[in-house]
Amino acid sequence: MSRVLEIVLCLSLEGWRPSATGRSRTVQRDFGAELGRAWRICPQVKMRRGHERVTIEPCQVVEAEPSPGANWRTWVESAESRRVVASRTQAFAPGVTLRETFDTAHADVAVAGAASEPVSPTAPAGPHEQADGAESPSSVKSPAAAVAPGTAGVQLVCERRRGRWADDSGVSVEMTLDDMTIHDGAATRRHCELRLTAPDWGTVEARAATLRALFAAARELSGAWPAFAQLASLIDRACDGALATAAPVRARSVDLSRMTTQRDALAALAGDITIHWLGNEAGVLDHEDPEFVHQMRVALRRLRTLMRLFPHYANGGWSEAFEADLRWLAGLLGTVRDWDVFSTESLPALIEADGDSAAAWAGTLDTARAQCTTARADVRQALHSARYARLTLGWLEWLSAFALPADPAADDAPPLRQHAAKRVRRLFERLASVPPLATLDAASRHRVRIDAKRLRYALEFFASLASRHTRIDTVKTLSRVQSVLGEVNDAVVALHRLEELAAPPYQVGFVRGYAAALERHAVSVAETLLAALRPPKVGGKES
Repeated sequence: MSRVLEIVLCLSLEGWRPSATGRSRTVQRDFGAELGRAWRICPQVKMRRGHERVTIEPCQVVEAEPSPGANWRTWVESAESRRVVASRTQAFAPGVTLRETFDTAHADVAVAGAASEPVSPTAPAGPHEQADGAESPSSVKSPAAAVAPGTAGVQLVCERRRGRWADDSGVSVEMTLDDMTIHDGAATRRHCELRLTAPDWGTVEARAATLRALFAAARELSGAWPAFAQLASLIDRACDGALATAAPVRARSVDLSRMTTQRDALAALAGDITIHWLGNEAGVLDHEDPEFVHQMRVALRRLRTLMRLFPHYANGGWSEAFEADLRWLAGLLGTVRDWDVFSTESLPALIEADGDSAAAWAGTLDTARAQCTTARADVRQALHSARYARLTLGWLEWLSAFALPADPAADDAPPLRQHAAKRVRRLFERLASVPPLATLDAASRHRVRIDAKRLRYALEFFASLASRHTRIDTVKTLSRVQSVLGEVNDAVVALHRLEELAAPPYQVGFVRGYAAALERHAVSVAETLLAALRPPKVGGKES
């Protein structure tokens, strides 16, 4: 049995132009070959010469060892020979997978091939041709062919290159670069993926060294071309029937009730936020649905709120490493979100409210939609940038340290329940002490909305430690406060956008009056809601 830790990087093809070379106008530049040549410059990298063409088809596991918390994935690889690859995977940390493959001692693993006929045992390929994770054919039973649900007709055709990265740490990282063409019944598309694996010896020290080597290799290799961390490999997603981008990913509830330390709670909550963030990345890049942008932006807001709740771990080093880049990305997403809301919600509502003059708004609406398209293009460009690649890799590396056991002597943070009660109490007191909203200017009222949102996020994080009234009624009231004040903020943003677009004076004046009327109503409603709030109960105590 082999056992490795693995991280997966996607190499963006944005900006790659397969133009003709100087020697021959008919020869096109090969992305994988040029990338391999660039990597050979690095002293730590040894690339194998040549490449192989591999066809991958998912197949179904018929019988396997019980694997609580793990997933079996099985596929057929066809290169010079056909063989079945069987692996069992488990999440080690967000973006880091623990993968096991099995030798002849595990002859009870039975699979069914994806082809129309059973997969026949073949002689093992040589060491340079054997695929990562390939089963020895003698260890695989080959019953009648069967296709895994959701994978019918899925085929990945790969141009595969291999290499090795090693430094003075003694850890050797295996590199597998697959330039894939995806055939799944939809339009044929391309995906370039780099998988980095290193042996998992099971000890804390060895795992720490392996994680350092994996991320060091990822940083070094992404210097030749931006490489972006992925939560799962394309092959695993193909086996799961999850190649197509699904609905936007939303935040989930995390059960902290059995946890006693801040460290464990932070790791669990940050892991969920990472899935919330990176799970919407493909949707932002490939789809026009504004909800993908909204959910990625919410994930970053929740991340920054989470780190404020755990200052023991969000020390100066964390802020220096991530704060500026998170603000940069959140700002780009915020601009898209503002134009999305303005062009699809606020402006249509204003046009409807104006009634007889609706036709005069057509030019403004068209300009707003064009601005939204431009802002969305800016975000997509940012998600293909080296800066974003460094941000995501750095975040996953920081978070992976929490998968290793803590040093009890070094972790002197107060217990989780005590800490949660204290942080929630402070957030509530801040919100409860605000002056009457009618006496505040627009910027101050917006800060009240932010305070309500931070308290709501905190209560959602600690929901499993809170009373029923707190996690349901209090959160619902805070959500209403946020929504009511958010409508006012949307109207203010709409006014700023109209001024930015140099809209006709009539339209600017109409929105200014509309916003003033909405503001008076919202202030009254929000005051009533805030007055009804009672101190939340978290950790069994009134906070």
